[in-house]
Amino acid sequence: MSTSPSDALTLNAQYFDGRSAKARPVTLTLRGVTLVLRGESVAREDDIATLRVSEPMGAAPRLISYPDGAHCEVRDHAGLARMLRATGFRDDWVVRVQTRWRWALAAVAVTVAIVFAGYRWGLPAASEFIAFRMPDSVLAQLSGGTLEFLDKHLFKPSQLPEPRRKALADAFARMLTHDRSPLRYTLHFRDGVAVGANAMALPDGTIIITDQLVKIAAHDEEVLAVLAHELGHVSRRHGMRMLIQGSIVAFVVSWYIGDVSSIAAGLPTLLLQARYSREHELEADAFGAAMLTANGISPKRLADMLAKLEASHRAKVDESGKDKDHIPPQTESDKARRGSIGDYLASHPATRERIEALKKAQ
Repeated sequence: MSTSPSDALTLNAQYFDGRSAKARPVTLTLRGVTLVLRGESVAREDDIATLRVSEPMGAAPRLISYPDGAHCEVRDHAGLARMLRATGFRDDWVVRVQTRWRWALAAVAVTVAIVFAGYRWGLPAASEFIAFRMPDSVLAQLSGGTLEFLDKHLFKPSQLPEPRRKALADAFARMLTHDRSPLRYTLHFRDGVAVGANAMALPDGTIIITDQLVKIAAHDEEVLAVLAHELGHVSRRHGMRMLIQGSIVAFVVSWYIGDVSSIAAGLPTLLLQARYSREHELEADAFGAAMLTANGISPKRLADMLAKLEASHRAKVDESGKDKDHIPPQTESDKARRGSIGDYLASHPATRERIEALKKAQ
């Protein structure tokens, strides 16, 4: 390029010395690799390579920053672009990509794909890693708080005769897992009241089964089949994994909106509202089927029980629909508590696929 005064590139700018907020009008002239600044009571010459130029941000002025903290604001974007080209300067590749809509759309698509992959595969993998390294004391504290919540709001003491409860508990205690590995669990019987036929496993191995579920079973082996399935959830720590996933998502959302104080206090409720994934259900079904087979019980018992639970759920929904004019008013908290684990299928979707798979497993 020519470096004669007549060919010199000149721009108007506002200069800030970095010590005060006063703006001074100046001219910028490029001479070779030197940027010459001239204005009232200010003059300086700097190697262009020592300066930092901000990226374009719409109509906002671009900044030329000096090593000593001073900077210039330039509103003539086209003139500055010509001056920068004359020096061989090129914006970073990120800046160049942002100015091309195809690249911008591609960047959005890649970002969406990364977020989806992280949520679909990364988050479950991370939750599994954390769940199996969670101290037993944490599992016990969390499960104890959840059981206390359930007994206070949803369950009542079991109405089954004590000999009946003992017979079922002893029968399950005599069962062996398919690999004969010992698993710690505690079995609790409860009257489900409005919850109905239900069973669930808490992270520390607490298994809860309602009187209503026992009553709809035509055979004790059907009850044992459900307990074996729940033990599968305990073995794979599904409840804790779902809780961790929900907590991570809740934390990210709360962090984004600026309120993370309520997460720890709501962990028991969050655990109740967790929904097992399709993979978790199939995994627990496989564990239960293998355990039943190892003990001479057909996996069809679990399939039959799932069908009965589905029928019981539908009947309860139909009944509540017919009697909706006679249902006493409920508070929002009542609805939330009942909606969280209102029936076995709320967290254990008994799909036709699962039932058919269990029938084939015998």
